[in-house]
Amino acid sequence: MKFLKGLVGFFLLAICFPSNAQTGNYFLSHYTPSDERIDYVTFDMAQDSNGVIYFANKSGVLEFDGRNWSLIATPGPVYTVATHSSDVFVGCSSGYGKLVWGSENTRTYLSLSQEQPGARQIISSLSVKDDLFFINEQTRYVFSATSGKTESVIKAGPLQRSFTGLFEIGGNVYVETENSILFRIDKNRLVASDIALPGNQDLLFSASLSGTTNVLLGTSNKLFIFDAASGLRQIHLKDSSFLENNVAVAGTWVNEKLAAIGTLRGGVLFINPQTGDTEEVTNYYTGLPDNEVYSILCDRNLGVWVAHDYGFTRVAPYLPFRSYSHYPGLAGNLLCSYTFKGQLYVGTTLGLFTLIREEVYKDESYFVKPAKQSIKPEEELPKTKRGLFSFFKKNKKTAPASPPSSKKRPEIPQKSIRRVLKSVRYVFKNVEGIEGKVSELIQANGKLLAAGISGVLEVDGAKATSILREPVHFIFMSSALNQLLISTLNDEVKSFLAEAKGNWRETHLLDTLHEYASYMFEDKYQNIWLCTRNGAYKIETVDGQITETVTVPLPAISVDEPVGVAYGNDVYVAASGVFNRYDGQQNKFVQLDTFPGPKKYFASAGYFWFYGKTSKDKHGQWRTVDPKMEKALKLEWLGLFKNIRYLAPSEQDGGLWVITAANELYHFSTSKVALETGGYPLFLREVRAQQSKIVPARSLKVSQLESTVTFDFIQPDYMGMKAIEYRYRISGLSKEWSDWSIDNNIVNFSYLPTGEYRVEVQALDLMGKVSEPAYVDLKVEPPYWKQSWFFAAEFIFFSFLVFFSFRLGSANYKYRYLSRLLSMLTVIMLIQFIQTVVSSQITFKSSPVTDFFIQVFIALLVLPIEGYLRKFMLRSADRQMETPRLWDEKKSPQFDG
Repeated sequence: MKFLKGLVGFFLLAICFPSNAQTGNYFLSHYTPSDERIDYVTFDMAQDSNGVIYFANKSGVLEFDGRNWSLIATPGPVYTVATHSSDVFVGCSSGYGKLVWGSENTRTYLSLSQEQPGARQIISSLSVKDDLFFINEQTRYVFSATSGKTESVIKAGPLQRSFTGLFEIGGNVYVETENSILFRIDKNRLVASDIALPGNQDLLFSASLSGTTNVLLGTSNKLFIFDAASGLRQIHLKDSSFLENNVAVAGTWVNEKLAAIGTLRGGVLFINPQTGDTEEVTNYYTGLPDNEVYSILCDRNLGVWVAHDYGFTRVAPYLPFRSYSHYPGLAGNLLCSYTFKGQLYVGTTLGLFTLIREEVYKDESYFVKPAKQSIKPEEELPKTKRGLFSFFKKNKKTAPASPPSSKKRPEIPQKSIRRVLKSVRYVFKNVEGIEGKVSELIQANGKLLAAGISGVLEVDGAKATSILREPVHFIFMSSALNQLLISTLNDEVKSFLAEAKGNWRETHLLDTLHEYASYMFEDKYQNIWLCTRNGAYKIETVDGQITETVTVPLPAISVDEPVGVAYGNDVYVAASGVFNRYDGQQNKFVQLDTFPGPKKYFASAGYFWFYGKTSKDKHGQWRTVDPKMEKALKLEWLGLFKNIRYLAPSEQDGGLWVITAANELYHFSTSKVALETGGYPLFLREVRAQQSKIVPARSLKVSQLESTVTFDFIQPDYMGMKAIEYRYRISGLSKEWSDWSIDNNIVNFSYLPTGEYRVEVQALDLMGKVSEPAYVDLKVEPPYWKQSWFFAAEFIFFSFLVFFSFRLGSANYKYRYLSRLLSMLTVIMLIQFIQTVVSSQITFKSSPVTDFFIQVFIALLVLPIEGYLRKFMLRSADRQMETPRLWDEKKSPQFDG
């Protein structure tokens, strides 16, 4: 019975821990902006309707769109940030305000609390419908986003003393006071709350689940869910001691079945709110740089942002990647991985490691009651005094002097020790018998083989036995020969046959080949191919016997190690970044033009992988030669990692093991590709100009005098750095789109002729989805001296000069030369005016020399007009001069005499 109780207790304890099948840790992305002005102490985070994330930082407001970091200066440290559509509101040590576009085409802080002299040290904010709520210790402010004014101010009264928190619960806004009492805001007054937490605990955070009425509430060590229909209920955590020991400080929903709780000293706890089960603990031991969490936010892609002392980390629970690099015990640079009979093996530069489930026990003392002594039936004591004396007389024993007492003797508990399961963890254990680099793992005849500097070894669980102790480079199990082929570092190719007793016997089939074979594979005709730097050896076999060995040269000697693959009827070998196909008639390799030279390629686990681009691709991605395999494995997701050095299929979910150049081991599960799908809009982020302020908008006007105008578009993306590519088109200049590039989101103009244009930009995400074009209608206006109003002013000015010259000539004879000069100047300026008007109305795309001859041609056309006007102006001036002179002579005394 005692054993049965212990067994039941052990079973109940064991089911609280994960099962033997370990699924790995959540995928983490780390962000550390390099601006030295940025302090990583972050109090709050928010995301606007465009997907841009804002951080309430000690140094100001930090803005991040997945690619660009911007620090927006504020009068003091920012303690809270809230968004209303694309508008961003912040609360800082000097009050509350809004981010607007400043005079230098950058975002700047605009104070909204100038008229509120007591608006200092804003500690919390909230955006509810069209209202923004701000509080400090003594006052609550309500700012209307529609009217742009502070419409309500409530002071803390004697009952509240001071405000400590601001929360949205069930569509209502609540404030928490110094004495841990919640008050509901009802228009311009505070009313008693109908929500009361047990034990009068401080409410630290609240989070609403989009699309439902559920609100997650949290204290330092307890979690609750509030629903307007069912009220308040506590979440009974299976690991309740975790919060008691680590102190919750922030929390957020991820979806209905997952919530994230940030703690003061334990990282982030992911739970199932419906059951209370622990789904994951993301802390220092699983890749989080620091266990102290400042704040937490869930973005619209179901990624959880964590602010800590070393920057920011995005945890992606629903990305189809799980990390296996952070389990203790794994050492060295990772080279290969393999799952064999449900167990993971990883080869590194320091040996071979396997992931095991380790149970940690502790001795626990307990007390048990002593067992009662059994009495034989014939010695059973009678219940009466008479029978008792008869019993002793019958057994010839001395009767007691007095009848026995009816009281029971006290039972003394006995101390005992039992082993109790304290915890279950997963660790990597070094496989015994292997010392040194393990570069390859394969399965042969139902056994796992490891190869490397230590030779070739057969692995059984956590132990290995040697097959060949000579250092090797590559091993291959030939199905045509049913033998193991081993390429050694001594330029030899050895062959081994598996015997019935489990031993391996060397057969010496290829001892005559003294070549360094970098890779081996077979084609569908049971030919074995050995790749070397000079070419390849084609070993033909019939019924398990070698019939002929043919040398096939490469077009050029390879500087790297060639690798190959057989696909269908064809054989391909890649060397020095070039694909070559085997031509059987000519017995040589011919360069293949279908696949352009890949930037990166390698062969692993019997498969060939390369990163490249074809004519059908919009951008490069990791690929293999089998299109069906590409589609089944969803290889486009591997675009998250530009530097992959190992890929191998796994037994789990038909996925892949991935080793990156950053020495990270991931398991990619194609069955879990689903949930990170919500995209963000493509929008105009910024317009930069040297001589004027331009606020981003759908329709813009710029002057032709602007030497440089730059449009910066962005589609936020937080799954992979620079995973989004862009292309642009300028309607009015060209009908063709530019090439896809990660840098084509920036459209730069050094000069544009006057006219109307449309700047269109499209984005291409990791999955190959092309966004709807984002556009800006751009009108390039000529300089003021080429505009119609200036031409009209010039015409009025010239008319005034003509009139003035006429009046000046008629006023006095001595001004005749000045009148002629003004007339000539008027003609010259008028001709220049005509040339300017013609040039502004007719635009040619030509060289400066062509422009010169065009201007000469226009001058020749205008020349007759110029001659006529010049003669007309001179005659008019002379006529004005002669008329008063003749009139004066007739009136003079000499004429009368």
